[in-house]
Amino acid sequence: MKKYIYIIGVLIFSLSSCTKDYLVTTPTDAASASDALSTPANMMVVLNGVHRNMYAQSSVSGYTNAGESYIMPMLDFPASDALHSTTGNGWFLGTLRWIRHTNPNAGDMEWVWSHFYQITMTVNNIINAAEGMPEEELLDQVLGEAYAYRAYTHFNLVRLWGRDYLHGNPSTDPGIPIMLVTKAPYEGQKRNTVKEVYDQILKDLDASIAYFENASKRDHKSDINIDVVKGIAARVNLAIGNWDEAAKYANEARQDYRLMNHDDIKIGFNSIKIPEIMWGGEVVADQTNYFRAWFYYIGTNFNGSQNRGNPKFINHKLYAKISDTDVRKDLWVEKAPNVIDGFENDPNYTDEDAFWAANKAIKDEYKMANGHKTYPFMSVKFLNSTGATIDPDDVLYMRAAEMYLIEAEGLAQQGKDGEASQVLFDLVSTRDDSYANSTNTGSELIEEIKVHRRIELWGEGFRWYDMLRYDEELDREGTGADPTLYQDGYKQAKPSVNPKWLYQIPQSEINSNPNISISDQN
Repeated sequence: MKKYIYIIGVLIFSLSSCTKDYLVTTPTDAASASDALSTPANMMVVLNGVHRNMYAQSSVSGYTNAGESYIMPMLDFPASDALHSTTGNGWFLGTLRWIRHTNPNAGDMEWVWSHFYQITMTVNNIINAAEGMPEEELLDQVLGEAYAYRAYTHFNLVRLWGRDYLHGNPSTDPGIPIMLVTKAPYEGQKRNTVKEVYDQILKDLDASIAYFENASKRDHKSDINIDVVKGIAARVNLAIGNWDEAAKYANEARQDYRLMNHDDIKIGFNSIKIPEIMWGGEVVADQTNYFRAWFYYIGTNFNGSQNRGNPKFINHKLYAKISDTDVRKDLWVEKAPNVIDGFENDPNYTDEDAFWAANKAIKDEYKMANGHKTYPFMSVKFLNSTGATIDPDDVLYMRAAEMYLIEAEGLAQQGKDGEASQVLFDLVSTRDDSYANSTNTGSELIEEIKVHRRIELWGEGFRWYDMLRYDEELDREGTGADPTLYQDGYKQAKPSVNPKWLYQIPQSEINSNPNISISDQN
């Protein structure tokens, strides 16, 4: 890549760019770049900038999206389960219709590519500057986080721009450039193979875990610790079919986290203080993303135009799979009045007064503004802690429940059905008091785990990746989705036979990188 972006704390330094001009602004209280990398304490300040960059609106000129706050919804909305009721204010409309990630000139492609590589280059600065420093607990913490971030960014990039590991030919399939350098010459890199990228990811995770063995304890859940690294390792090993490693790391990662109880589940998934949360971004009052916050895209009562006029709802077929005794079923309102299409088009209501009374009752219960509309099967999973405001709420990156699901799937894929069903029971019984230990085996048990994964992780940014990993076709027939709204995003053949699942390399990257040409495009 020719576009190298270094983030030092709250500063952004652009070393070169042929497509954008970046302001280099140095506040009077800011350390120089060399000072920022001179001690482990200063490096931790730089990492705090990375933590913020994970969820905050980009401070790079020309980009307005906001880290994982934007990327997680972007990965759910074009997939099968988190659905839009109408066009709303138009945000994500192109995503739903599969005309954003298939367009190399789309701003989303350039921004997501840039976002992950910005973080990569920042932690590369830390890793390379630390060479030769005397070992100490804080430095081990810093390097543990830096290597974990580098694995995390490459993992997300290769899953979006490279073919799925399990259904492609990873030794020859083109992946993404592996970025490790921070010194001249600053010339763009070629695409490495998918396998080469994953080999580097696993190497970085091993390095991270080794550093964390002697690291100081993290101060905050915005920081990465050894549990989070093992959680990332569980995700990576699941993606490449290392089932035993996936199950092992997931089990180790979740040990110190209590699963949510029934009351916790209904709080609104809005705080990293929930005991089950392993990693997340705490959004403080003076750092809110306003109308680029995670809850603006996925929340129910956030007081923004994307939410008020466009309730998000669950795939009807998936909802039907949820047991009536499962508390998670309460995270969607099946018979919410269809205010989008009007009383006369809502078969659930024959009395208009009852229709509007139900609408008001839902808005009162979930602290929605007058302008908020309701819609059948609408989500009430994500709720602002302060009701119908634009106050900031936290962004959740990793939960212990995911680790149970990874462990169960990893065990089931090895044929360890009894162990897998027990792990699944340990999770689902906390959601459903009537759930009994599964008697399914083999592929039927794996399918049951997959269904619970879809229910449990709905709206948290996993479904696109899972459809790639399971090689599933997209078919919204019977889900409640409007084919006119979704257009090309209504049906798509499975990823192994359909190149449209691959993100397009940004045209700006092809234009500026001598080692990536148009012939390298997905």
